[in-house]
Order: sequence, then C-alpha cells, then structure tokens
Amino acid sequence: MSALSSAGASTTDVVAQADTLLCADRQFGDSAAIGERNLARFRLGLTMLARHDGEGEKALRAAAAAADEHLRPLLYDPVLRNCFEVDLVRLESGRLGRSSFARLSGYAAGAAADAPSSTGPCEALTHPHRPAWPGRGDAWIMTEPAPRDSAQEILAGRLMELYRDALGDVRAAGPVDPTDDIRAVLREGAELLATLLPSAGAGVLGHVTMVGFTHRESEEGPLQSMSGGDPLPSTVLLAPERCTSPWLAAESLLHEGAHLKLFDALRTGALVANPNERVPIPWRIGRWTLIRVFVALHFYVHLLVFRAAAATAGDAVRERFGPPPSAEELDEPSPGTPAARSGEYRTSAERARYLAQCVLTLPDQALTENGHRFARWLLTVLRLVDDDAPQPPDRTAAKTRREDPSPVPGVPTEGVLQQAGPVDACALPGLGQLVVSTAGSARMHWLNARSWTVYSLCDGRDFGAVRTAYARAAGLPAGSEETGRQVGESLRRLLDAGLVTHGG
Repeated sequence: MSALSSAGASTTDVVAQADTLLCADRQFGDSAAIGERNLARFRLGLTMLARHDGEGEKALRAAAAAADEHLRPLLYDPVLRNCFEVDLVRLESGRLGRSSFARLSGYAAGAAADAPSSTGPCEALTHPHRPAWPGRGDAWIMTEPAPRDSAQEILAGRLMELYRDALGDVRAAGPVDPTDDIRAVLREGAELLATLLPSAGAGVLGHVTMVGFTHRESEEGPLQSMSGGDPLPSTVLLAPERCTSPWLAAESLLHEGAHLKLFDALRTGALVANPNERVPIPWRIGRWTLIRVFVALHFYVHLLVFRAAAATAGDAVRERFGPPPSAEELDEPSPGTPAARSGEYRTSAERARYLAQCVLTLPDQALTENGHRFARWLLTVLRLVDDDAPQPPDRTAAKTRREDPSPVPGVPTEGVLQQAGPVDACALPGLGQLVVSTAGSARMHWLNARSWTVYSLCDGRDFGAVRTAYARAAGLPAGSEETGRQVGESLRRLLDAGLVTHGG
C-alpha cells in the first residue's frame, strides 16, 4: 500500500504518519495557525475598510479592536464573512462606497444581543439551536431562519439570499429540517472522522460553522455535497442521503471541510504566479486553472489517507460505526472526455497521480514560494499512501547555487531605504509573520520572518548597512552571496509593494 509499509513500518503507522503530516505544515496544515492568520487578516482588513468609509468607521474600528473570542464569531459567520470578502474586493477595485460589513454588523449586533458571546449572528437566528457535532467544534445545523425583530429579518433575508446564490437557484426551497436520525448520523460521521484521523479529520471540522441539508437538481445530477467558499463562507451543504451511514457522512465532511480549510489557508498566501494558466483534465471537459488543480489534489490526498485509515480500522471502530464500504464509489468522467473513452481516471488514486504529475512538471517560475512549499507537503503525504505516486525529478544539480556577487535586479545598492508610512499592521511573532498595509493602499501584504527582518531594518540605512545588520540577525557572513540574495529578494518585494521607499 505504501512505501513505508514495504520498508518495515506497519500500515497503521503509515496512516498515523500521514495524518500527522497533513496537519504539520504551519502554513497549510495547522488549523490553529491558519485561524490565527485569518484573525489577523480580519483585523487589518476591517481597519483598511475603516480608512475609506467615514460613516462606518466607528463600527469597523470597534470590531477590529475586539478580543479574539468576540471577533471569531463574526469572522466565521456566513453573512458577515461574505460581506467582509465582498468589501475587500470592492475596496481594491476602488468601488467600496459604504461597507456592507459595517451596515450588516449593526443588524448582527441586534440579532445576537441576547445570545452568548460565542454565538454568531446567523446562529442566533436558528430556533431551536442544534449543534452539529457537540464536543468536536462549534458548528450548528441550519434550518429556515426564525427572525424575531426587524434587525433579524434583514440578516435572515441576506442569509437565505446567499444560500440560494450558492445553490445557483434563486427559486430553491429553503433548507431541509433534518430528522433526529439524520442528525444522529451526522454526529456519528464527525466522530468517525475524528477517530480515524485524530489530527486531520478533527482539524477540518473546526473550519465548518454551518451545516445545511438541501435538495438540488442540476445538469450534472443531484447535489451530493458542497462547500460554500466565498458565496456562503464556512458552510457545508449536504443532501440528506449523505447521512444514511456514518462512513458516507464522514467522507462528505472530510471532502467539504478540507475545501473550507484550504479556503482559509489560501487567504494569506498565493500559490501560483499566473492564476489564469490552465491545464487539461482528461476526466472533465475543458481545462482547469492551476489553483483548481491544487484544490483537487489537496482533497484527493486527504481522501486517500482517509481510505487507508478505513482499511486499517480496528474492531472497536467497526463495532461502533459498522464496516467501511467494500469498494470506492466511482465518479464517472464527463461524457466525451478522453477518460470516458479510455476507461481511465475513475478512481481517486488515478486522479491524484495525474494531478501530482501536473504539479511536478510545472516550471519553477509557475509557482510562488508558498506554491512550492504546498506542493512538497502534499506530495510527501501522497507518496506515503500510494506506492505508484509520481516521484519528483532529481534536481540536485539545479539546486546548487552558483556563486554570483551581482546584486538582485531592481534593488538599489546606493541611497537610503526607509519604511513607507503611515501603515497599519498585525504582528504574528509566534508564526514569524507580519501582515501590513500602507494607509493609501487597498492591499495587504504578508511578510515572512526574513522579509519582516529586512523591513524592520529599513530605517534610513543604505543597502550595505541593511545587509550587515541582517547578517548579524540571521547568523550569516555579512559579505556572503547568500546574505546578499536574501536581503536583495526581500527588498525587491518590499519596494514593489510600496512598503519601503528609496532615496538618494
């Protein structure tokens, strides 16, 4: 089954290692770190909106200054998160006007006035309140909202508008009120997921705020499950039929929860240099963007680890949740595609291998630094649970850095370097990151520990003085090519972002 099992490690050990690795990466796998970055992004984003919305400034700055425990329910509320993301897009395009977050947050405050501080505004519209998986997270089950005053009616109307937009049908019926049996299987599915994958499975559940049950028919057939993304953030929608067994429910929650986790992670770091570049997908009509390739590979790797865990499930798991499915439920390729004609790419493993090969054959410049890190992380996990996963090419020679004393192009070596100001920023010292935005900008920039150090040294020094001070902080020889490269590449990004200015 895996490379490690053939080397003497048991299959159970391989699954445990894969589960741990899925949560080990601080940028993409560690849910606590992802949440910390998203709160920082939320605070800074609200501050940026306040700069450009005089009418809503007071409410926006008050929200930005709130304690984590009060801010988190707003960040993960489906309606307010949607407002926030839409506001940021409008701000960047110069079309903000009045912040929809500032406007809706006033109604939200009224809606949640009588609820516990940990309750989100949309959650306060649900009567009776039904937690999705008690003890495993704060997610709640969506039913038709029951507003009790005019403020709640406005919020409820927006929630249902987003719900129907996410389904792509303005005439769609409201959410299905699940039976006791459906809710029981949903809870058991969450328990099964967290039992099989104590790290990755339990982690994805924390990225889900709202679970809704619904029916929808489309040209591709009936809806099985979907995650909200921007249209309905932090939300999983399921067909009631997905809760006929804990195994089916667990797989659905892993599928959509992994998407929501990645959605949160990608908000703080781009993966690809050209978001419009596309590659052919043999089981689907048309071509996919590179980011869609990464999203699909991310899910398939999680699914393969889940199925490896299911295959090794012990007697206690089988007695409580029943036996796992004996065979994979195959997803048929779209009619007319190469895969439909050849009979290939019907299994998760085949698709994961193809997507992994796509990533491995991309030129280095197609991915950002984060993109390369993301690819290495996912492919390491994939190779644990699939012997036939593609191996990376040997690039040892390419990684040998040529000694080159020439400066990084575009970085001035004469004159003083100074931080632009004024700025707003949120520091995350435990993660080695700083998110910052200049007062005149509509964009935020994420600095890693290296760029943050260089940024802090741009206080009127010239390039040579910055390099000397950086070398001392990083423990590198001041005159080395590596020191010059690190400082030069960081400075180029800081200058391009307008965070540092250069004077004569």
